[in-house]
Amino acid sequence: MPPSNLVELRPNRRLLDHEFEGYKLNLNALAQHSLELISPVDRLYPDEVQFSFVHAKLFALHNHLIIDHWDHAFNYYYIDNKQQVRNITFENINSTFQQAIVYDVPAHVERKSGHFNLCLLFPSCTLAVISDGTGYLHIVDTGLRNKPATEKQPWNTAHSSLALGDGKYFVVVDSRVQTKDNKEVLHCLLQSVEQNDKHFNSVLTWITFENDGQGWVQAATKQVQGKGIVHYAAIEGSCSALYIASDNLFKFTQDSENDISEPKKEQPRQIVYTWLQTADDITITLQLESNFDKKLLHVNVTPMNVKISYAGKDFVCGKLKNKVDSELTTWNVGESGQVDVLMTKSESMMWDELIEGGDKTGEQILDPSLVEEVHRRLMHLCAETEVKAADQSVPGLSTQELEECDAASEEDTVLVRLDATNHTITHRVPLSVHQYLFSLKLETQEVPALCLRHDVDACIWQPYSQLINSETWPIKHQGTLMAFGYVQSSKQNRKFVTCPPNFAYSVVCEASRHVFIYKSTNNSNCQLRKRTGGSMKNVKVGQQYVLNVEKNGEVVGINATNEYLFILTEKKLLVIEML
Repeated sequence: MPPSNLVELRPNRRLLDHEFEGYKLNLNALAQHSLELISPVDRLYPDEVQFSFVHAKLFALHNHLIIDHWDHAFNYYYIDNKQQVRNITFENINSTFQQAIVYDVPAHVERKSGHFNLCLLFPSCTLAVISDGTGYLHIVDTGLRNKPATEKQPWNTAHSSLALGDGKYFVVVDSRVQTKDNKEVLHCLLQSVEQNDKHFNSVLTWITFENDGQGWVQAATKQVQGKGIVHYAAIEGSCSALYIASDNLFKFTQDSENDISEPKKEQPRQIVYTWLQTADDITITLQLESNFDKKLLHVNVTPMNVKISYAGKDFVCGKLKNKVDSELTTWNVGESGQVDVLMTKSESMMWDELIEGGDKTGEQILDPSLVEEVHRRLMHLCAETEVKAADQSVPGLSTQELEECDAASEEDTVLVRLDATNHTITHRVPLSVHQYLFSLKLETQEVPALCLRHDVDACIWQPYSQLINSETWPIKHQGTLMAFGYVQSSKQNRKFVTCPPNFAYSVVCEASRHVFIYKSTNNSNCQLRKRTGGSMKNVKVGQQYVLNVEKNGEVVGINATNEYLFILTEKKLLVIEML
């Protein structure tokens, strides 16, 4: 398997502001509009067989408020407890609402153990994909949707099928449409959960449907699996790869179009000799065969080369990493056949390798006394009590002084690009120091952008399709939420986290009590000052707003636009003016 390219996320300095100080609480009320729901949102809760953290995330963070990115009007959708798709249009000119039922989900299968919530996605301006959570996937012809709710025509079912087979349930993560060979091709990414003897696996199934004008037919199926949760998953814009952010790597387990070849296992290293070093010398140790003859052993050491052979067979041969004093070289052959060759370094220093370029037949072993000295010198970095060296004072660091948001994760999160043709990971983006926060749609034809913590800020990164005949995977820094990486960490009860496409504000939404809004635009009326270089300067701060939504029931969906924040609760749809 070819090695994957490592992609480093380097923020655009022009999109950062190191002078931003934080947020000041603003007690002024934001203008609100609300609509009482005629029919409540259809919601499911995990049952006794859905007890893993993977299930908990899929249910708890399910966003029931669906936005149509193909429609520039404020048209929103949700599925009610009668399994009907309801469309709500917000008229921003006169601040009124329109609502209508546009689709009745077929079958209405009785809910059973293991089922998921219904999902609705819009892969194009005339198509919708709906999963009923019971195993059925519906492709729906919606017609053009750029009309108010009361003027829309009812949607029609174009295709229905048990996508993964009977008894296998899923949610829809992503979908997109492309035109290929005069056919309309629909790609759907489904997520399900499978349990084995030790843990739960997240399964992502990539299903392809084709329509040549005679109807939709399932054409191909690909499947990847991995342990634990999926933070982010999307189909590349060119439909040639998957993007997955997770704590454990995923790999292809099924492909109806291309055979999956198992990666070749590397042959175990055959260690012929070991070497041990101090700052002043190096000892090479090897073992001769039984009934050895000392006369057949040849040791040749020059200032920059070493060759140790026995009976014409080379044990060590190559150019040394640094110079040695060859005249001081000694060696000894023990009765058991163990050969020890002692070489004296020309300069007192530690080598990172013995043979220049490395040697797979040799292995370095560490001097126990050297290891103990290194541990002693680094003890102050991991001890909870202050440790003082004999010649200097080293400040101690107590873990009790750390805030919870500063604690490092035990897992290594990584974003990868999985090629659909050769089933290999072509690119990796380490996210261990970039905590994944949320995703949002910036461009209709592209995958959702990722919001990642960068120090105290939060940076928005947009992945683009890998260019043809290029090894690069373009991921662009599009915007920054000032100090949001830090403030969101203090909200332990957060459920939804989001921001609008222009990044003018950010939102942390609790399940049932508060919604925290952070506007990072500088407040010219702020009275805060700080002394810098002998003069007083204004402090750059944003505004924090706190909304109490407890009386409206639990928050089940959220969407942020440049002008309004839409919040779907059990009882109402709330619209918050953000201009």
